[in-house]
Amino acid sequence: FASLLLALVIMNKLSKTNSKSLGIFIASLTIFGTIASLEISAFFHPEAALLMIGGTFSYTLIANRAKSIAYRIGEGAVFFGWLGLLIAWTHIAYNSFYDFRPDGLGLAVAYSMHPLFYGYIIKFFTHFSCS
Repeated sequence: FASLLLALVIMNKLSKTNSKSLGIFIASLTIFGTIASLEISAFFHPEAALLMIGGTFSYTLIANRAKSIAYRIGEGAVFFGWLGLLIAWTHIAYNSFYDFRPDGLGLAVAYSMHPLFYGYIIKFFTHFSCS
């Protein structure tokens, strides 16, 4: 309770820009601190990262230019995150139900969530550039 009260006092003292910067810093520290305390390799999948980079870039070029570039990047990241998840689940359903061992299926499901995870992290950080 005391930390919440302290946060409210600090927020009232900071300007809007400094408050936003502090919030982004704390959110980054929370996200990446949690990842670092776990097994970092479980959160990185190169194919998912390539899908997100290519998909987000292409969506940014295609989407309505009336929106800011940060908004389009965030929307494209989430869109391709969901698309990546569906592609991975289709692949798992096609190959895995009979071929995978239980530990292999768990790894495949974990990898399938990476594009969506990346997409929402990108959306989170670009969202604050829009407002």
